[in-house]
Amino acid sequence: MEVAVAEAHPIQNDQRLKTTTTTTTAKEEMTTQQISKMRNITKSPLKMVTLLFISPCFLTLAIRTHSRAAAWMDSVPLFESSLVTCPRSIKSNLEISKIYSGLVPHMVDYEKSLKLIRTAQSIDPTYCDVHQQYSHVYFHQQKYFLFEKEMAQSLRCPFTMGQAMGNWNKYWKVVLKQDASARGRYDKYMASIQEEMARSEEKEKEGRRRGGG
Repeated sequence: MEVAVAEAHPIQNDQRLKTTTTTTTAKEEMTTQQISKMRNITKSPLKMVTLLFISPCFLTLAIRTHSRAAAWMDSVPLFESSLVTCPRSIKSNLEISKIYSGLVPHMVDYEKSLKLIRTAQSIDPTYCDVHQQYSHVYFHQQKYFLFEKEMAQSLRCPFTMGQAMGNWNKYWKVVLKQDASARGRYDKYMASIQEEMARSEEKEKEGRRRGGG
């Protein structure tokens, strides 16, 4: 259960901030070089794909191919149909959550979006892409402290760190300018991110030493 944060947040009255990808030149922002370095450090080997002919989801999907042909013309029924076929599909849950978080304006339902994101995360807790989607929903719900937490997590994910960096820099440029007390939160997040980068770099070096590379 989410706990509402009573503390006022300075960004609530600032309409200039939108969750789009931009870069700034502020000293606080993470550099592109740092992000590139972290991406190389945190990449992990691709998981082996399960053979399609033994996948129950694939078999069911093949049987229903004809009846679903029309759904390919529209992403909404396509993903909904995919979720019915394979309810444990991380991708389907996450993509439909995007539909309810604003991708299709007339279908906005943030609580339903959060439910789908939680389902995706429960299927595979290591699937780090969910943090970017969490942050998007929390921002639009004006739950900015939860947004900060999830955005910091998305910066640790090699698949979302590029976009997250732009949103992170733009967000803090506004917040730090309006609220000096936010500096403590920012410094804490950045210290944690830098520590994670250092640990990942050390693991990579250790791996090279063991492999003789």
